Amino acid sequence: MATKRASQVKKSVWLTPGPVRGRRSPRAGEGGPGSLDREVIVAAAIGLLDAQGEAKFSMRALAARLDVTPMSLYWYVADKDDLLELALDVVTGEMALPEPGDGSDWQSGLRALAVTWRAAMLAHPWAVRIYADYLNIGPNSVRFSARALEIVRTSPLSETDAMAALSAIFQYTYGFTSTEVNWAEKADQAGTTTEGLVAEITEAVRDLPGVADSGVLVERPSEPEHLIREREFHRALDWLLTGMQSSLP
Repeated sequence: MATKRASQVKKSVWLTPGPVRGRRSPRAGEGGPGSLDREVIVAAAIGLLDAQGEAKFSMRALAARLDVTPMSLYWYVADKDDLLELALDVVTGEMALPEPGDGSDWQSGLRALAVTWRAAMLAHPWAVRIYADYLNIGPNSVRFSARALEIVRTSPLSETDAMAALSAIFQYTYGFTSTEVNWAEKADQAGTTTEGLVAEITEAVRDLPGVADSGVLVERPSEPEHLIREREFHRALDWLLTGMQSSLP
């Protein structure tokens, strides 16, 4: 079987050839009140995604939110995939990047990048769920990646180890945040809080054969779950960064 080219594996709005989109006007009768452009459409899409999530998102629902016909949206974006990719890059643009020369060392810089990435994804839970579906090569994503490289290259790590350090930090942050979002979503679907969901699951499995004596049911601290997760997130970051430092000659 022939090997797929990257463009066949996943298209990207940033790689799609053709005329520049977002500069044409809808045909008569297709639009609605007020001006319509790609920035307006993407902003409205983010609002809808924040409210309903990506599973319920549709071009028809977005058109209704903007009070336009669905076909008018396609003058500005080719399809739903393009729109989601554009929205994801806008979310990346919300991340606060450490400024060069602000006095931070490379470890503080990597921590700041992890913290701001997680914060943006928690603010837009749909974004972390679709993050791996796209190439993330938009202008904001490239800016983030470039700053991450600048920071890690100020470290005494070799180039190979520097790339491994970035991978470790962001694979950890992605996994941790995905789990947070998943638990919050399941709690919301169950009509409870994360704390309530943890308590329900613990109670449900407590009487299963072998569970009580296995030691897997540990006493959770009596504080809000988000505070526990915040502490755990930074504690594990400490371990990662300390390990990087200790590997130096």
